[in-house]
Amino acid sequence: MKRMRLAVLVAIIAAGSMVIVISLKKSSAPPQVAPPPALEKAPVRVYGTVEPAGREVVVSPPMSRRVVEVFVREGDRVHIGQRLCELESTVEQAQVELAQARVATAQKSLEISFDELTRSKSLFARQVDSDYKFTQARLQHELELRRLKAAISELNVAQAQREQCVLRSPLEGIVYKFDVRVGETLQAGDNTKIILGSPDLWVRLAVESFWRNRVHDNATCEVFDSETQAFLGTGTVCSRVYVMGRRNFRTEDTQERFDTKFQEVIVALRPAQREIPLGLSVVAVFK
Repeated sequence: MKRMRLAVLVAIIAAGSMVIVISLKKSSAPPQVAPPPALEKAPVRVYGTVEPAGREVVVSPPMSRRVVEVFVREGDRVHIGQRLCELESTVEQAQVELAQARVATAQKSLEISFDELTRSKSLFARQVDSDYKFTQARLQHELELRRLKAAISELNVAQAQREQCVLRSPLEGIVYKFDVRVGETLQAGDNTKIILGSPDLWVRLAVESFWRNRVHDNATCEVFDSETQAFLGTGTVCSRVYVMGRRNFRTEDTQERFDTKFQEVIVALRPAQREIPLGLSVVAVFK
């Protein structure tokens, strides 16, 4: 019995020694480093936002005025110079009418001075009027002509001020947003009420520096909603900004680093859906 106990004790000590030796060997061995992933085979996922081709254009009045009439709705197609809405312009209209009256008065005075100049010229030719009277008539006619030109300039200024009360489309495109109602006051410089843009869409991407060589000119991609992962369409790289910089928006990417440089890339979008809202956060996947 004693021999059996001694044998068991020796076996336990031997097994413990072997475990300790194996553990020491494992701890002293250099760590196994996994090979870096092959980025050339991994799909490129780049975040961006949807914009109208050429970017959106906002329309706002130069002065705060009440809206008296609207001519378009959201979704309408507009051409350059088409009226969008009209603002209250009582003062400007009064200035136009006053300037028109001054032009009419100046034209009448010019006609009178011209008749006087013609009569004085005839009398001077027959030596009835003196050179002094003829010169005075000529100078008066020139003065009335200058007054008419000044009155016409004042009318042009008044009409231009009146025209500022009519907001017009600066481009051929679509009314993406038109949050304007008759009777409300449209504030000067408000860039949130009227937004126009091209009917064609593109995606502005922020490509991280290590993906730069994978996203080249004419590269194709699939575009998805970054939140729902819904397929939005396909795209082709149409332009790249050859300056690396920092982007001014955040994404849902948990691996995003603040010190990473990005290249701005524009992708022409071929939508698979009828309506894709501007400003939508998307992810483009390049194979």
